[in-house]
Amino acid sequence: MRRAALVLGVGLGLCAISRSAPAFEREWHVGVGAGVSNGNGLALSPALAAYAAYGLSDVFDARVELTARGYHLGREQNPNALSAMAGVAYKLDVLRWVPWAGVYAGYVTFLDELPVSTAFERHDLALGLGLGLDYAFNRKLGAGVTLRFDNALGGSSASTFDALLRAEYRWGW
Repeated sequence: MRRAALVLGVGLGLCAISRSAPAFEREWHVGVGAGVSNGNGLALSPALAAYAAYGLSDVFDARVELTARGYHLGREQNPNALSAMAGVAYKLDVLRWVPWAGVYAGYVTFLDELPVSTAFERHDLALGLGLGLDYAFNRKLGAGVTLRFDNALGGSSASTFDALLRAEYRWGW
């Protein structure tokens, strides 16, 4: 009985003096990414992205992403595309490494006319799935890799795949 009381007393004492661990809820992220993109009938092409995220809780982020892609179809056909996606990501915060997965919905547009032979429509709604692995250098700076697959919802059967290296700044915890 004395041992149980001692263990309980030490446990309660440690709980009373322990510091709280800062989590990621209410934390803002802004960042940029660079990498490659590929799509139905399109060659591997450069991609640039900018994004913002807000920590809804310790495990969920609300995200907004803007991605620019410079596709190459042939000698004279270089359609540039933009996508604006919003979504929710689930993250598993494991110390410095943060794997995450997200679902997105948004809009994809090509800035140039497309040849009839492509699977894409010039303007389309899309759904996306994203996976990522981030590394926190400290509370404010991080880097990571993102893989995202977007599928058009309109009359086309178009899909794109992006692989990006990212850098981000965080604040507001």
